[in-house]
Amino acid sequence: MKSLLKNNLPVNFCLTDTLKMGSLISLMTIGMVSYGYATEESYLIVNANVYTVDRDLRWAEAVLVEMGKITAVGSEGDLLKQANQKYDVIDLGGRLLMPGFQDPHLHALEAGINETACFLPAEGSANTYREEIGYCLEEQSQSAWFIGAGVSMPALLEVLKSPAAFLDQLIPDRPAVILDNLGHGAWANTQALQAVGYTDLWRDPPGGILDRDPISGRLTGVVFENAQQRLRNAALPPTKENVDFAYNSLLNALEVLAQNGITTVSDAGGYWPRGHQEAWIRAEQENTLTVRASNALYLYPDLPFDEQISQFRNRYMNDPNSLLRFNQAKIYMDGILSQATGALYEPYERGLDLPPELQRGFLYFDQDILVEYVAELERLGFQLHFHATGDRGIGLALDALQYAKKINSQADMRHRITHLYLVDERDIPRFKQLDVITDFQLSPTATDPETKRYLESFVGERAERLMPARKLYDAGVDLVLSSDWDAEELSPLKKIQAVLTQKNGAFDDIETVIEMMTINVARLLHHEDKTGSIEPGKLADFVILDRNIFDMPANQIGNTDVQATLLGGEVIYDPEGLFD
Repeated sequence: MKSLLKNNLPVNFCLTDTLKMGSLISLMTIGMVSYGYATEESYLIVNANVYTVDRDLRWAEAVLVEMGKITAVGSEGDLLKQANQKYDVIDLGGRLLMPGFQDPHLHALEAGINETACFLPAEGSANTYREEIGYCLEEQSQSAWFIGAGVSMPALLEVLKSPAAFLDQLIPDRPAVILDNLGHGAWANTQALQAVGYTDLWRDPPGGILDRDPISGRLTGVVFENAQQRLRNAALPPTKENVDFAYNSLLNALEVLAQNGITTVSDAGGYWPRGHQEAWIRAEQENTLTVRASNALYLYPDLPFDEQISQFRNRYMNDPNSLLRFNQAKIYMDGILSQATGALYEPYERGLDLPPELQRGFLYFDQDILVEYVAELERLGFQLHFHATGDRGIGLALDALQYAKKINSQADMRHRITHLYLVDERDIPRFKQLDVITDFQLSPTATDPETKRYLESFVGERAERLMPARKLYDAGVDLVLSSDWDAEELSPLKKIQAVLTQKNGAFDDIETVIEMMTINVARLLHHEDKTGSIEPGKLADFVILDRNIFDMPANQIGNTDVQATLLGGEVIYDPEGLFD
């Protein structure tokens, strides 16, 4: 069987003769189905360690796939009898077959763009930045804007007194913007600041911070939080050339996702003024989309309410039979703890010497506007996807959802809050009361003890309570794991290792961790009837690993190789030729 990007043809068949087999076999009659991406071929996978994530049948030896769907799971002997030489047989040589990994919070398109941007080190001297930017200037000599990425804004401000003046000397002939390494800041020259009207402002724009010299009051050229978005939108307007660039960047990201065994995503970018939605739509239309995607649209705090709601209404996509949906609304509550912009109930550490208005962090929205947005977006059918790192930001998100529930009386929306670095004890019961799902990034970096030590300088002893995934799980709160790629590592296998081996570990059994990266995500995204486990009637979204991660030390799981990835039974990654 060859790997082909075929036309998205309907899957139409019916299994009429249900066979009574051994206790390891489960079958069901499957009616007419139409679902985006699926192979026309049928085949039987044998000689495999099949971990199904189905609690009624955890392990199997073989899987029968017909036209992109799983029609039988069970013992090799029984399924070989059923196949009766009618199907191609794929021998996996004892490899591990699992449901494809599902990543509910990443920035795929932006990760693809960053791969081709002028990428600078997070920290460096003035000479380092001068040399690195100089290397990139020739490559971007024909571009209307110079665009770079990767710099830590707090570190930059320690090195350069006036970052804008520094860039003005290097790039005097056009606007220039350099995005940070965490998605929460940017560095601009004077022409770029003028292009978006920041030089005319005497106060911060809604949801953003313009850094100023404390003596002169002049802009330093560094901006934080939503203030970066105007610069990004101006640098990459939705011209044909830029949308083509976004599309090709997405294709590069899709290759990386396939290499990591990821078959479902929820892209948390959603910057619709830049043509990002159009790039995703083009990928589906041209049959190059190789994930199931339930993506977000970003809510801007500096746009008029009615204008933005109109955009969301017109851009809403939620066809369950499509690979691509835009049915999430991404709402930033606050910033990040490492920039002292995460919103806290109690102030940051005094040693940070923060201005009075920022001692408890930063909020993107006034609460009155926020609750109106949340209620209206829920009414339009959007799942709410909140970014919140600080305990106050999380509490205010829960308040907004409680208001929406009262106004709309909507059921089974499965809203979620992501990041959750600090959670107030009093808010923990509210997650279950409001049916809110928690989304953690327990990556190798996030679980590294050095991360906790670093954040102690911002939040003091509260760092002992960072990312309380286990506490929420024990309270009965639904929990999923995501990557936040490319701000964090993408690899699901390295994440499994990190979760199982972290000090004061949150979870100690691999089955629970895998559920949080497969079936739990499928439930969050409202397609658990189609994906998330290997069961008859579901789509054949698989990852194949070179070894059985259940039978190896946890500290070696990250070294496991993904050897093939299938979406709807179609091969999207197979360097070893297992399905040839």
